[in-house]
Amino acid sequence: MKTIVEVEAIFHCSLERAFKTPILGDATQFLTGYGPVPAVVKFTDDSTWGQPGGRRIPQSAQNWVSKGGAVGVDEIYAREENKYWKWGVAEFRQWSMGFTEFQGELFFEEISDNAVKVRWVYTLYSNSLLAYPFHWFFGNVFWKGQMRGAIREMKRYAESGEGFAYE
Repeated sequence: MKTIVEVEAIFHCSLERAFKTPILGDATQFLTGYGPVPAVVKFTDDSTWGQPGGRRIPQSAQNWVSKGGAVGVDEIYAREENKYWKWGVAEFRQWSMGFTEFQGELFFEEISDNAVKVRWVYTLYSNSLLAYPFHWFFGNVFWKGQMRGAIREMKRYAESGEGFAYE
């Protein structure tokens, strides 16, 4: 079973900066939590992050659903320069509510000088037909809420000229 969630925004910056910001920027500024989704407060074991096969471990804040600490292992599956990113979390280290994998994709389209359409799609996977209504609700309310806030912060970051955390 899968739940697909999508958000979009127009970033007013170069295509290269829009492309690099979501994955190579300081994601602790984007992933600030929403409802039961905890904020990401830091990343560890991230020396290979930014290239296909690169990994990192997001560390979450504690909240009423999360004990805090390592969430799972992020891995980059694909990087097509200035066009596309694909990554996922399949090795969960905290309670995953029955989800088996989260896969994120980012698509970039230059629509004019200094205007880039960014489309962010997350696919949340599970093997439980019984839990699917809950998973659909979680994805479309809480995960999408997290994504809406995150893409606003990515846009702000991209347009600000702040440095990247990774190369």
